[in-house]
Amino acid sequence: MKNFEFREIGNEKTYDPNNLCNNVPFTQGNFYGDWQESLGRLVKRFLIYSDNEIVAYFQMIKYPLLLGKTYLYIPYGPVIKVVSEDFFANLKQELKQIAKTENAVFIRLDFTPPVSNDTLSKFFTKAPLYTYHSAHFQPRVEWFLGLEKSENELLAAMHEKTRYSIRLAERKGITAEIITGDFEKYFEIFYELVDGTAKRNGFSIHQKNYYENIFQNLSKTNSYLSIARYGQKILAVDLIIVFGKIANYVFGGSSDEERNRMPTYLVQWKAICYAKQLDCNYYNFGGIATKNKIYKGWDGLTTFKKKFGGQEITHSDFFDVVANQFWYRLYNIRKRLKKIRL
Repeated sequence: MKNFEFREIGNEKTYDPNNLCNNVPFTQGNFYGDWQESLGRLVKRFLIYSDNEIVAYFQMIKYPLLLGKTYLYIPYGPVIKVVSEDFFANLKQELKQIAKTENAVFIRLDFTPPVSNDTLSKFFTKAPLYTYHSAHFQPRVEWFLGLEKSENELLAAMHEKTRYSIRLAERKGITAEIITGDFEKYFEIFYELVDGTAKRNGFSIHQKNYYENIFQNLSKTNSYLSIARYGQKILAVDLIIVFGKIANYVFGGSSDEERNRMPTYLVQWKAICYAKQLDCNYYNFGGIATKNKIYKGWDGLTTFKKKFGGQEITHSDFFDVVANQFWYRLYNIRKRLKKIRL
C-alpha cells in the first residue's frame, strides 16, 4: 500500500487549497478557520503529501456535544487531488488517530471535489440523512450563477419577474451600494435584518455573537457588503465573501418594511455586478432546499435564488470516521428524535 505523509501546520501561507483545484469553498480558507478560532473553537490544518507533492488539504473544526463529548468536522473538505484506495485507507487511519487524540466521537468528511458514494462507502460510514441539518454543517446543494456573460445578458437570462423587480426597485427610489470597509458600523442593522428574515421564513440562525465575531474579523481584501436603502433607511444587507474566483453570498437579511419596493432584488443584483468587477467566475447564492426536504423553511429562499438564473452544485454526501461506536449511536438517536419532533 502506498504511504502518504500528513503534516499539521499553523496559520501559514502554505495552506492554500486553491493551489490544488478550482472552485474550492471558502470554508477551507485560512480566514474561515481564524473566525472559528476567535469563537473559541479548536482548528487543525493539515497538508497531505505523496512523493513530496501536496495531494490534499484539510481544515477541521472541533464542536462540543453533550456530556463533554466532541466531534470534528471538515467543512467541504478534504480538498483532494487524488482518488485512490490507498489514499482513502491512509486518510481513515490518520483521522482515527486524530479523533482519539482529541477525544472526539467522530470526524465528519465533506469532500471537494465530490467523490462517489460507492468509493467512500468502502472506507467510511455514511451519515444518516436525519443528521444533515445543523447550523454547523454546510448545505448539500448550492445555487451558482456563472458570471461570464455581460450584465445585460445576465439580466436577460433571469426570470422575467426578477428582472422586472430589479428595475422596479430603481424606479421606486431604492438605492444600492457596495461597502468594502468599516464593516462593524453596519453590524447592528445587519443582525436585526437577519434575525427578522429568519423569523419571517421559519428557519434558525446562529447566536448574535457568532455574526458579530465575523464582522470583527472581515477583511477588505475578500469581503464586501451590498446594502439597499430607501432614503436613509437600510432595508437589506448582504454579506459577500470572495475566495478564489467565487463570490459567496454568506448571510443576508431584509426588513418587513417597504417590501413592495423590491429592495432584496436590487441588493443582490448590485452584489452580482460587483463580483463581476472583481473578475469572479461565479456568484454563489449558497444553500437551497433539496428534494428530500432536509432543510426545513428554505423553499421560499430557494425560489428567490433560482430566479436569478444559474445552476445547482451538488456536494458529496456526508461520511464519518467513527472513533467511538457507542457514543456515535447515541448521537444519531438524539438527532433522529429531534428530527421527528420537527
